[in-house]
Amino acid sequence: PPGSLIIPDPYEMYLKTLPIGAIPDRLVVAKESSALRSIFPLVDHQWHVEAILDPGSQIIAMAEEICFDLGLAYDPSVVLNMQSANGEVDQSLGLARNIPVQIGDITLYVQVHIIRSPAYDILLGRPFNILTESVVRNFANEDQTVTIFDPNSGRRATVPTSARG
Repeated sequence: PPGSLIIPDPYEMYLKTLPIGAIPDRLVVAKESSALRSIFPLVDHQWHVEAILDPGSQIIAMAEEICFDLGLAYDPSVVLNMQSANGEVDQSLGLARNIPVQIGDITLYVQVHIIRSPAYDILLGRPFNILTESVVRNFANEDQTVTIFDPNSGRRATVPTSARG
């Protein structure tokens, strides 16, 4: 459009300024995709369950099947309409309150929305990150650690994550 300004790509400009025959510096770029990461906390003092770390989610959620297998009770009067990244809207089944989740020697108590047939067992969203003041560290080889804080004991723990699946 008239009056618009076009800013050239900085790397292309760098290449144009190189003397003929000069070897350019290597350009490191992001991969097209990378696996989601998860941890395996002990849930309700019973089982280690795969839990996806998802800072983009506003809730902590659990698959209905896992909830039933653990024998957890939930309040069906507390439901959410949730929109997935693909735009689909589903309603949660209810809220399980104060569920103990143990990571290393830290036990946290979380509020968990129960979901019918999600693509995960547990999803740890922003409420988990806020409660634990989590700090995620990513490495070039795709490894990842998460450092969590227990607000009840004051202890910290750093745990490795696993590629999902």
